[in-house]
Amino acid sequence: LSEFIGRSKLKVIADEYVEKDFGTGALKVTPAHDPNDFELGKKHNLETVEVIDKHGKLNEKAGKYAGMKVEEARKAVVQDLEEAGLLAKTEDFSHAIKVCYKCEKTIEPMIMPQWFVRITPLAKKAIEAVASGEIKFVSKNFEKIFFHWMKNIQDWNISRQIAWGIPIPAKICDNCAEGFVDTEDVIKKCPKCGGAVYKDTDTFDTWFSSGQWPFATLGYPDGKDFKEFYPTDVMETGSDILSFWVARMIMFGLYITGKPPFKTIYLHGLIRDAEKKKMSKSKGNVISPIEMTAKYGTDALRMALIVGNTPGSDMALAEDKIKGYKHFANKLWNIARFTLSAASNFDPNVRIDIAEQDKTTLLELDSKIEDITKDIEEYRFYMAGEKLYHYIWHNFADIIIEESKNRLAGKDSQDRDSAIWTLLEVLKKSVIVLHPFMPFITEEIWSMLPNNNGERMLIIEKWPSK
Repeated sequence: LSEFIGRSKLKVIADEYVEKDFGTGALKVTPAHDPNDFELGKKHNLETVEVIDKHGKLNEKAGKYAGMKVEEARKAVVQDLEEAGLLAKTEDFSHAIKVCYKCEKTIEPMIMPQWFVRITPLAKKAIEAVASGEIKFVSKNFEKIFFHWMKNIQDWNISRQIAWGIPIPAKICDNCAEGFVDTEDVIKKCPKCGGAVYKDTDTFDTWFSSGQWPFATLGYPDGKDFKEFYPTDVMETGSDILSFWVARMIMFGLYITGKPPFKTIYLHGLIRDAEKKKMSKSKGNVISPIEMTAKYGTDALRMALIVGNTPGSDMALAEDKIKGYKHFANKLWNIARFTLSAASNFDPNVRIDIAEQDKTTLLELDSKIEDITKDIEEYRFYMAGEKLYHYIWHNFADIIIEESKNRLAGKDSQDRDSAIWTLLEVLKKSVIVLHPFMPFITEEIWSMLPNNNGERMLIIEKWPSK
């Protein structure tokens, strides 16, 4: 190596970490620029030599390659080895590397002073809370993922070298480089050596900040909302941030209050395109919710996102599905128009005798609502939405309304009144139960029902029961 980087001694070690049958059977170890190598270096007491600077270039320790970017230096080394007759072969090799989430350029690990949270004691309490049932996952599969991640957790690096973020309330000694927390900003001299101190410029990891969400939103510690709503009933978020956000909130909540911030965790998957590919601007396959709302209405988009969306699973979404629920909204509107037209001269306060067939209709409706209510209470929203869709379209519109037309045109006033009263009752209960799924059209229909006149809002109406 002296020909390329000057005279240098490299220590040769043996370790079970190396796969002897893979490649050359030998592995280079760079403790300063790889997490696994760092741990291997600590195990064998290897020197930590930094050869990459903060600009991503090789430093003076890289000899003739100093000043080159990593990719540039890699090509130069191969060329030099080949010219020196030392290169046996080159071959393509696929492996996972870390890249920037914005520009997707390769990230080169470096050794830098950071702030860490000793996480194992916090994780232990979080594991106990889930294992005891104090916190429940809607999908047991995510409980397993949670346990696996928490049981293998490592101390948490909470500091970031970026300008945007919450500043870490800490000071650094200019003399001995000791770091210490100073939340009140009162420390002027280093408590260790007495040297001058300066404010740390690091900011908190965004998930450290986001983990404070239950406290920041509810006015911890003395806010009325905090006292009333902590812990909350259900936490709903994406399954991809279970470890980043949900687990952090649980650990913070238990550490600060002794109680978890929520009782139940419902995780949804990603919304993908019609071909089940991840949506991205670069691919041009993004279905814009703003555009879909403008084109088909918010209610149609909501139903399209709920029906077929099982907990934690990714869902394929096509524009035609949203369009289909726009047709459903139109169907519901026409059902309401028909019913209200039929009841235009009807007094719902007059006591009437309900026909036997209408009693059967109402019993079937109550049974359906009971079934849907159970689905909602057990977080099967996708099933509840689909059952509502089929009941309103195929039972209410196709059967109940169609069978009522002859009765409404008939001469039997008692039978006609029973049919009208039943239509109104089915419409009323249908819009109440459909309201969480399609709030806008149902609220509008509700305002037009007899005995209402827009005075009572549907959103605060009692849920129907037998």
